[in-house]
Amino acid sequence: MSTALHRRLGPAEIEKFSSHYLNEGRKQESWRIDAVEVEDGRLRAAVSMRSTYVSRTDDKGFHLTIFSTLEFLSQLMIVYAHVKAGLAEKTLEGWMVESETRSVRAIRSPDRIDVDMEVLSMRKRGHNLYGVCRYKVTDEQGGLFEVKLKGFLA
Repeated sequence: MSTALHRRLGPAEIEKFSSHYLNEGRKQESWRIDAVEVEDGRLRAAVSMRSTYVSRTDDKGFHLTIFSTLEFLSQLMIVYAHVKAGLAEKTLEGWMVESETRSVRAIRSPDRIDVDMEVLSMRKRGHNLYGVCRYKVTDEQGGLFEVKLKGFLA
């Protein structure tokens, strides 16, 4: 049974439906990359949350969001590409071209988030370095995110 839906919402109505996390809580989150190990074609890292946001509608407490996850995974891709290029510091801008994310099980530990990054391809074209990486993000409680990123440094 289908019914037509058409409704205009003003700012006050939109506010009632809006996620506090997306409007305000996201700004409270910060993370730190604690350790990185780079091998040819692979990067492993340990990440922790410096500050977190806990939604009042999540009775289980903290859960890692895909937004913070994409931030630190992008940072790790930038680190790997600079190391691979033999650079001593960040001199190139990173650009994400495409991403695929899959939240298999919630990651609830803010203290130890493990990242395993597999480099599917990394090639130089002119002055740019293009990369495609696949990630598994886990915690000790069995949480799992699977992510694939395509990006380049210019």
